Amino acid sequence: MMRSILCIGILCCLLEYLLTEDALAQTEGLLGEYYGTVNMTDLRATRIDSQVFFNWEYAAPLPGIGVDYFSICWTGFVTPAQSGTYTFYITSDDGVRLWLDEALMVNQWKGQAPTEYSASVTLEAGQPCPIRIDYYENTGGAVLKLEWEGPGQTRGAIASEYLTPGAGIGDRLLYWHRNPANGQYYKLIGPMTWAAGKAQAEAMGGYLTTINNAAEGQWLAELFRPVSDAAFIGANDIAEEGTWVWDQTGETFWNGLADGTPVPGFYTNWNSGEPNDSSDDEDAAMLYLTSGLWNDLNVTRERYCIVESDIGQLNYDGPSPARTTLQLEDAYEVTVTPRQPVGVVQYQWYKDNTPISGGTLAKLIVFQVSYEDAGLYTCQITDETPATVRTRAAELTVVKKLPALSVTGLACLATLLAVTAAMRKRA
Repeated sequence: MMRSILCIGILCCLLEYLLTEDALAQTEGLLGEYYGTVNMTDLRATRIDSQVFFNWEYAAPLPGIGVDYFSICWTGFVTPAQSGTYTFYITSDDGVRLWLDEALMVNQWKGQAPTEYSASVTLEAGQPCPIRIDYYENTGGAVLKLEWEGPGQTRGAIASEYLTPGAGIGDRLLYWHRNPANGQYYKLIGPMTWAAGKAQAEAMGGYLTTINNAAEGQWLAELFRPVSDAAFIGANDIAEEGTWVWDQTGETFWNGLADGTPVPGFYTNWNSGEPNDSSDDEDAAMLYLTSGLWNDLNVTRERYCIVESDIGQLNYDGPSPARTTLQLEDAYEVTVTPRQPVGVVQYQWYKDNTPISGGTLAKLIVFQVSYEDAGLYTCQITDETPATVRTRAAELTVVKKLPALSVTGLACLATLLAVTAAMRKRA
């Protein structure tokens, strides 16, 4: 059993090293976030792709991801050498969305055979233009190709020299997401009832979201649309029928049913004929993530819920490796990676909840482990928002001597090294 665990551990470390090193080595291309589902959840890998021009056919896009039912988000910037109007072509099998300069230009989130779409935008020479692509593969063949055509550019895949990686967006369910327009943080939870969502939001230090303007509502819809078609927000008339308030503040923003009136100074975006209280218990509002419109819904129904936070929130990966077994006097290394932090990041490592002197970097190294070093390691991460989070625990086990790697284990290692070399050559 120990030999099998060791072999699996080596596999995980090598694959993680491969993906991490490739991403760090490249400064041109777009950042690709690869998910194990069709709805931008279960983030499996992050890497920089020099071009977004793929025809996987019936193969998996990366090790650890299935040949079907996956999704990818690419973010970054495209910077042209000459000013003028550029046409972007995107061919997809299956669903795709394309944003250029923060505007949604292609919205074809559906199953389809390879289909081409195009959009044109005016770009300035040397000025980075934000670009984002959401893609999902259902079943069958898988294709996603991005091309452009414009001044001095014949139609073709965008060369890496014109692309700069972005910061990514992260897992739509696991991560907090910062809206750059207002500095607020949002997270999707559930599905659950409105009351359960309210309670969990408060336990997280937040509240069910208050939507103050059309831009905020559209941003939320576009962000969480891959996960679901609707989500509860903080609007409700639970206390008094027909008096709609925001749960965060208790302020009234709407009076009456569909023919009612908004309170001056407040934003509303009810769907046609809503709110209608059709079942007498439709006392909570949900946001249609497909359109950005609102509808009242029975509070006992279960939906995803959008949580908003006024304070900074930190996402992170790790600690990695999660579990390690070492023999006496081996070196122990464990790393955390903050995702989309703001400003300078500070670290403090703990062993069994006791601060480690000098453990103030993203990577903690214990050069020669002893039995006393065995235990649980966590890291407190802080950025300039200020946001602070204590990570999950990484477990270290120390033994007198590790068992020798079996012939099977050595064969496994040799295969891994061959796969690693092949992938690097292909990249």
